[in-house]
Amino acid sequence: MKTNFNVLLIIVMTTSLFFSSCQEKKEKDLDVSYINEDINPGDNFYKFANEGWEEANPLPSDESRFGSFDLLDKETKKKVKTILEECANGDYEENSLEKKIGNFYSLGMNTEQINEQGIDPIQPELEKIGNLESTEDIQKQIMHFHQYSIGSTFGFSSGADAKNSEMNIAQLSQGGLGMSDRDYYTQDDERTQEIRNDYRNYITEIFELAGYNSQEAQKAAETIMKIETRLAKASMTRLETRNPHNTYNKMQVGKLKKKYTNFDWDAYFESLNIEAPEELNVKQPEFFAEADRMFKDVSVKDWKTYLRWNLLNSSAPYLTEDFVQTHFDFYGKVMQGTEEIKERWRRVLDVTNRALGDAIGQKFVEKHFPPEAKEKMEILVNNLKEAFAQRIEQLEWMGEETKEKALAKLDVMNTKIGYPDKWRDYSELEIDESSYIANVLAARKFNKQYQLNKIGKPVDPDEWFFPPQTVNAYYSPSLNEICFPAGILQPPFFYLDGDDAVNYGAIGAVIGHEMTHGFDDMGRQYDKEGNLNDWWTEEDSEKFEKRTKVLVEQYNEKTVLDTVNADGELTLGENIADLGGLSIAHTAYKNATQNKDLPEEINGYTPEQRFFLAWARVWAQNIRNKEILRRTKEDVHSLGIHRVNGPISNMESWYKAFKVDENNKLYIPEDKRAEIW
Repeated sequence: MKTNFNVLLIIVMTTSLFFSSCQEKKEKDLDVSYINEDINPGDNFYKFANEGWEEANPLPSDESRFGSFDLLDKETKKKVKTILEECANGDYEENSLEKKIGNFYSLGMNTEQINEQGIDPIQPELEKIGNLESTEDIQKQIMHFHQYSIGSTFGFSSGADAKNSEMNIAQLSQGGLGMSDRDYYTQDDERTQEIRNDYRNYITEIFELAGYNSQEAQKAAETIMKIETRLAKASMTRLETRNPHNTYNKMQVGKLKKKYTNFDWDAYFESLNIEAPEELNVKQPEFFAEADRMFKDVSVKDWKTYLRWNLLNSSAPYLTEDFVQTHFDFYGKVMQGTEEIKERWRRVLDVTNRALGDAIGQKFVEKHFPPEAKEKMEILVNNLKEAFAQRIEQLEWMGEETKEKALAKLDVMNTKIGYPDKWRDYSELEIDESSYIANVLAARKFNKQYQLNKIGKPVDPDEWFFPPQTVNAYYSPSLNEICFPAGILQPPFFYLDGDDAVNYGAIGAVIGHEMTHGFDDMGRQYDKEGNLNDWWTEEDSEKFEKRTKVLVEQYNEKTVLDTVNADGELTLGENIADLGGLSIAHTAYKNATQNKDLPEEINGYTPEQRFFLAWARVWAQNIRNKEILRRTKEDVHSLGIHRVNGPISNMESWYKAFKVDENNKLYIPEDKRAEIW
């Protein structure tokens, strides 16, 4: 499950749970053939439940991590591919959704045309950069890039005001880096130094492909590293950004202009076709202070080199095959350890999805979303909400005043299932047949303007942040809502014809996970209206932090690779949600089945055992060492093995189900276990 507080540039928590897009009738139940009964479940429950799956599903050469959900995500994309091919090959009217989808996808698949064009589609832009003569020109180019979501120097977006959640506000954020985390520029361990060196080589190779000689390209790489390192050192760490108070710094636009005087803000807003907002949220003020200084003391020549890099790096995946391969060699091989690039149709499909997600979603829902799945989900959500309320009421550590407000927040938590009630309008998006990258840029500009047009307007409570074909789910603190697109309502999370134990252990725990995000270390700081507001008593806050510290310490002790341990603070929110979600789902399961005559066993396992086995199967996966290290540095989620063994070792019901005692490796004494929600 993935928690990200910047999805579509509003504060959103998400759960990355990939699986198939339509109900496969053959998969009605948990496959117990993958269980390795030679492993004691109390020593390594993840391995007990999933070792057979790992052996049966070796890591493909084009994947850095491959799990049960990734396998089903592939099946989902095959169904989306069919939709795209139908649109590409059909006879549709100009400007129809089908025609736009088909043109976008078919141009992306036309490698012959792409290779023939070379860098011609972006050559005018490179020449324009070459003609820049002043700092004012440099800033105008950055403004131009931001119209097309080409990352340069900093970020600008719209999002719900964290303390006035009914209104969208302009958001300024740190950015401008070619590597995915500031720590790759600032830390000096052997692995990080190796990545930095490979990044320099990657920059050099891209410039050489663009026509620079070796010496010019190497010099350009050093200039870019110098600028990006400055930006990185001024950036907040991932851990710092996890505190929403750190990234809430609202100021009037007049103060912005006085504080950061070396950038033409009036020209910036005009270039983006928006009125200057009255107020903005400057998420990282110290970063913008440094960026402001850089506009004064970095030479125009160096800025031009950096801007060329912004364009080339952003364009590389959509240019000739040598650009695409070079881009993959760094971001895929070096960063993630992936051996081979994915098939072209999968890459183009992902880009088409980003460009025209809702348009494709309309076609997807027509073909692949059974209405009975939505009906069953509504029942599950209601049962999970009742179970969560029951658990809150029974909390011994929380006072009545805070309980009352927690229950009120849970009560008004909104739920979205399947697909939105209204679809986005793509009539103004022009997709032609000139070049693949031209369409990519056109879609980026269209989607950027759509987002920026929200600034200063009320938040739309009916908007979805993922298209329905997405194999994902999220919780949004600003809207206080949970959302489950159509993609997630399939095995291994949701079995339309499965027994209760499996459904509550899988999709039930996912629902509980998303609900718990409203009450984790970050989400709990938002009230029932979605405003950043301290609604806890001081005593209860202290008790909460004391209990979460237990979880931090537990995960800090977990080894991810060799001598590298997990980061219990970075992953705290997801770990709270995993433990809370599984605990709530178990309570809901017991409530739902208390008057039912349950079978003693199905396929050799009791209902209680099947509940936990279903959760474990969700996280079956193989993963490369480089990807383990990357995720440990960047990802707020624990590795699959710890997402299984971590929460269950804190739950008495698991101990009883599998007869685990102090002689087992996963055993934690009762007084050392974490219990929060």
